[in-house]
Order: sequence, then C-alpha cells, then structure tokens
Amino acid sequence: MDDRQKQIEEIVDFVSHHKNSLASINICSRILGDKFVRVDDEVIRELKVKLPRADSEELEAFYYMIK
Repeated sequence: MDDRQKQIEEIVDFVSHHKNSLASINICSRILGDKFVRVDDEVIRELKVKLPRADSEELEAFYYMIK
C-alpha cells in the first residue's frame, strides 16, 4: 500500500470514529461542499469515493488535521 492510500484510509477511519470533531467537520465540508450537513454513513461513503480524487496538497492538509 502506498503512502497516499494509507493517508486516505487513516483520514476515513478518523472521520468514522470522530464524527463530531472539528477536523472531521472541516474535512467533510471541504470535500463535499455545500451539501455537507453532518457526518453520517452516507458522508463516509462519499468521502471514500472523493478523497482519492483530492490533490496531494489537500490530502496532506487533511492528514495533518487528524495527526
């Protein structure tokens, strides 16, 4: 598994387990935009699809938020 995939999995895992944290809310609102209201199972599914499409710089920023 490459570093990028590892970061994506760690971000999704963090958001799944810390749904109400400021970092999770920030990540979801940046990835999902205006339609984001709260972290739920649907949001986690969308995150799994959209995070791999994020550019490296944005992914680094998200990873930094959860560490």
